[in-house]
Amino acid sequence: MKFTEWLKSGFGKLVIATGMLLLLSTLGYYWLELREAGKDGLSGAFWWSIVTLTTVGYGDMVPSTVPGRILGALVMISGIGMVSSLTGNMASMLVERKAKKRKGLLSVKISNHVIILGWNDYAFGLVDSLREQFDSRNFHLVIVSGLEQQQRDEISFRLDLGDNLHFVHGNISQANTIARSSPDTARTVYVLCQDTVDAKDSDQQAIYAVLALRTLAPKVPVYAEIAMQENKEHLLRAGANEILVRGEISSRMMGMMGVSPSMWSFFRSLLGIGDSGRLQFRPCTPDDRAKNWGEFSSVIRESCGALPVAACKLGKNLSLTDVMDEGSALDQFIMELFRSSGQDTSLGMQGPEVKMNPADSEPMEHYDAVLIISPDAGGGHD
Repeated sequence: MKFTEWLKSGFGKLVIATGMLLLLSTLGYYWLELREAGKDGLSGAFWWSIVTLTTVGYGDMVPSTVPGRILGALVMISGIGMVSSLTGNMASMLVERKAKKRKGLLSVKISNHVIILGWNDYAFGLVDSLREQFDSRNFHLVIVSGLEQQQRDEISFRLDLGDNLHFVHGNISQANTIARSSPDTARTVYVLCQDTVDAKDSDQQAIYAVLALRTLAPKVPVYAEIAMQENKEHLLRAGANEILVRGEISSRMMGMMGVSPSMWSFFRSLLGIGDSGRLQFRPCTPDDRAKNWGEFSSVIRESCGALPVAACKLGKNLSLTDVMDEGSALDQFIMELFRSSGQDTSLGMQGPEVKMNPADSEPMEHYDAVLIISPDAGGGHD
């Protein structure tokens, strides 16, 4: 609410009236009781006004003149109504705000949070996986969807995130709905298939959602799920970083199971389905980058028994400065034209890149992180 709108509201008018009464009673008490006595001054008069207006009545300062007592009576009578109205209005505002938050009608003012656009039954597994990766105290989740109140209550009960769970109610393809989730300060955004609409409409809303996200938050990573393979290219053009076609991985897994059931047992253990996952992400340190892959693998195996399986280059936002030659006068002239016109020099997101099982001679200096398989602490098997 803007300040001018707040001033025109009933609560704003009540606050102003209370402030005016405090000011007038302070000046009146000072003039009638304290001015000639030469003590306490305006600070004492202000203290008396607050104590009298709120009907606390400590008795440390009392009017001794008839006009002062008349003033005190007027302030006490006014205070009973004003303070009661103020507290009632504040309580009503808090209840109304809580109700709007429960309905998903408020804007979410947080940062470094995870946003999920759309919802389906598989999203519970996504949230469980995210909670394993982040500190539960710092994990804030915002769900943007058109789900009814009863469905939102069921989700809230199952996730049990307390005040760390926020809802934004509305159509995920609308930019004004997405904007209420603060995507520009988010850590990651997931766009999911919606079971409440058919596959074609779900994918269409996902495309519109990603387009809106790229306008509102150009740099935030966006990972999307779609229902139909033919829409994958459209979603990539809209700006999604990575796309998963529903059923694509499960169909591959079933094909591998036809070769050997142990394939599925391996992937269940690797991904942590029904257990903690053994595939882990490890950022590279300066010491790691000074080695080659063979040396790095040996150190990791000897230190903790883990098995490095892939080297990763993280995605990053490219700009014109990354692709232009600093020594070229023409390139510098082009950059100066962009800066002077105030145009964005961003070229979009590059990467990430993953190299599976590199050669031992592969230098680590080009990589940002590695994927490792942690040892089985229990020594068991699925």
